[in-house]
Amino acid sequence: MGQIKVKGKMQRLAVINDNRVVGRAVRYSTVKADELVSYAAGSSHIPEATLRAATLAMKEAISYFVLNGHHVNLGKFGILGIRSKQKSATDAEQVKADLVKRVTIGFTPSVEIKQAIASMRIQTEV
Repeated sequence: MGQIKVKGKMQRLAVINDNRVVGRAVRYSTVKADELVSYAAGSSHIPEATLRAATLAMKEAISYFVLNGHHVNLGKFGILGIRSKQKSATDAEQVKADLVKRVTIGFTPSVEIKQAIASMRIQTEV
């Protein structure tokens, strides 16, 4: 089970034009890819060099498929895919590439991850 810490911070809320204490999750450091591979190698008993090569291949495969319009199912983690915002047209002949306003990468968490988040322990930090 996961655990996060929440810390209060005084902040002006424009909607109500008042200062209030707002709880925010404490953000820890960003885990680098090398640290992730080292951890996984230690817990899986797969040689680190083998795991590093497999990780690189997976990154390239995910990039290839997502950047070519596919959604990639990452199992218990969730799904990655392209999302876009575009202007509408009155008929199909007017649909052109310049109607696309923004393209981003979207992530949809799996049911397992959503359940894990729902059961996380939240601890307040003073």
